[in-house]
Amino acid sequence: MICPSCHRQVPEGAHFCPHCGTPIDDKCPHCGHQNIPNAKFCAFCGRPLLAGTTRRPQGSFTPTEDIYQEEEKTYEPEKVSRKVNWKVVLISVLVLILATTGAQYYLKHSKSIKFSDASSSVSEEINSIVKLKKTTDIEQYSNLSNDGMVAADDHYIYMSNANNELVKLDKKMNVIKNYGIKQATYLNLAGEKLYYTDSNHHISVLDTKTGKHEILQNVEAFYMTYHDNKLYYQNDDDNESLYVYDLSTKASTKLLEEHIYNMNFVGDTIYLTGKSSIISYNMTTKATDTIYNEKVYGSVYNDGYLYFITDRQSLGRVSVKSKESQIILTDMGYSMFVMSDEAIYYVGTDAKMYRLDLSTKKTTAVYQFQSHRINGMQIVNDQLYIKDNQDWKVVNTSNTKYAVIFEN
Repeated sequence: MICPSCHRQVPEGAHFCPHCGTPIDDKCPHCGHQNIPNAKFCAFCGRPLLAGTTRRPQGSFTPTEDIYQEEEKTYEPEKVSRKVNWKVVLISVLVLILATTGAQYYLKHSKSIKFSDASSSVSEEINSIVKLKKTTDIEQYSNLSNDGMVAADDHYIYMSNANNELVKLDKKMNVIKNYGIKQATYLNLAGEKLYYTDSNHHISVLDTKTGKHEILQNVEAFYMTYHDNKLYYQNDDDNESLYVYDLSTKASTKLLEEHIYNMNFVGDTIYLTGKSSIISYNMTTKATDTIYNEKVYGSVYNDGYLYFITDRQSLGRVSVKSKESQIILTDMGYSMFVMSDEAIYYVGTDAKMYRLDLSTKKTTAVYQFQSHRINGMQIVNDQLYIKDNQDWKVVNTSNTKYAVIFEN
């Protein structure tokens, strides 16, 4: 553990730096380094911090003006008459009877209720929103760059519920199994095995059929990504270097002495987001190359380009062949995005989620955040899974309908 002030080694679990006395707070949710209490930005990666969190990439949208201040009001108790007006009581009872009778008739004879654009709960029409299909490689790498909170195949979705317990849901968003695993992140689904990091960031595996789970590696791992029966990860215990765990031999090997974050696999190449650049690593020759020599946050590969967020909170891309780069968007209100094979999703300065179609270049608003706290952003089959404050919601990006997944 490194002190954010003097940058000297600090014992794990320390509350103060033994060298300079700086108070030590939780780790940065993006790069894992320690920061001083109440810091607004990480002293190491520069990304926004959330007070009191120990989880990886979370964030908040900051409104341009303080909309939460209210005037202090003094309320005087009103004088209430104790005299009963029986005429009013009788009329109220008659109205209640008529309303109840009418409602029963309507529910009995009307068609099923349809989902509205502002629906707040899961209904029988959830199928009009959810189209369940296994996540593509692009969606998977995009999700893993944002904590890897959701994984899916053609039949089930795996994610954490409102109590941060890992659950299994069917196509209608019904919870069919609660595994009781707390704060599971970096979900990688391979057949019936779900690989994840637990609350201590240890590499773990769950048999989704039997419910049996175990720790595979007792290390602090981040950005864990499954590829070809191996688990690649950032080893936080070894200066954030790149490691690989072979599921066949059960052995871990250090691959690269670099600070690495999320990763994308394309053929024999891994494209890695580094501390101050995007680099490539050839798994056969072990050769590395710099693709983009500037600091970025997250990178996702799609059709010959790596898409990323700049330190000026703009969305850019770079060609992996020519290394030519360009800025695509500048009106972003949040330093995170998710990507499907067809589109990029990002939050604008107006707290709306937008869809940028990669073919038509057309931008469409698909969701209005109800709060200014964005705690999760994932993509499955071009459908959004977002955590708006404490509510997980699924958004159909083609018709902008949405539903709350877990009822409070």
